[in-house]
Amino acid sequence: MSDIKISVETTQTTQIDGEITIIRVDGVIDTMTATQLEEVTNSLLAQKKFKIIVDLGGVDYISSAGWGIFISNIREIRLNDGDIKLARMIPNVYEIFELLEFDSILKAYDNIEKAKADFAGEPQNGLRLHEVKKPEPIPISGKVSPDVRVQGSSAKPAVSGDRDVSDKLAGATLPKERSRDSKLDFPKGEHSRVKRDVPRVARTLKEAILELVGKDPFLSVVEIKKEIKKDFPGTGFFKVWWTLKKSGLGSKKKRFYFARTRNISK
Repeated sequence: MSDIKISVETTQTTQIDGEITIIRVDGVIDTMTATQLEEVTNSLLAQKKFKIIVDLGGVDYISSAGWGIFISNIREIRLNDGDIKLARMIPNVYEIFELLEFDSILKAYDNIEKAKADFAGEPQNGLRLHEVKKPEPIPISGKVSPDVRVQGSSAKPAVSGDRDVSDKLAGATLPKERSRDSKLDFPKGEHSRVKRDVPRVARTLKEAILELVGKDPFLSVVEIKKEIKKDFPGTGFFKVWWTLKKSGLGSKKKRFYFARTRNISK
């Protein structure tokens, strides 16, 4: 029978506002025990505690249900200026973490102190919208050349030949404006491609996934899932990952080789 032990402690640092909550987990996180971890996580979110470090040093195995707890809450947590950081994973667990490409979503650290320090240096995944600074204007030394047009300026540069060019343009015969009812001279069958070239929707989920990998092998599983859901609503992360794995494309290296050979064969 699976067993799990969960303990929670809070700590504060002078570098950040609010508390950091450390969840220490020992045992196995599978379908039987994941609900206990989920209850603890939901309790912290209800208390508005969004800066969370999960100490996995004592965890021997994490199932898809366990990983799903971290992934399902990450959006809400980051919308509240928080994050979930994983620490002290053993090699076997970390190998699965990388294989599932969760390293593109969650950050992992060798120890808890590094995870704490990263909270002090937030944001690490790029500036949030309200923190983006506008670029400073570049100072221009010296006088501006009279041949340079300044946007918004009413002054016009004295360029020789402007009057001749204007006279020629005034006397030129412009083509008549095409009426709304007139038809565009597109080749037969091309009318559906006026706005953009929409790729043919694959008949099966596997075909759709392989088509995406062939076009861009550097897409992560999360990015593939996001694109796939447009044509296959309800498709989850693990469904995409399992389809890739069964197709022999469980790693980015294999997906890159697949895309390369596929494009060469064309």
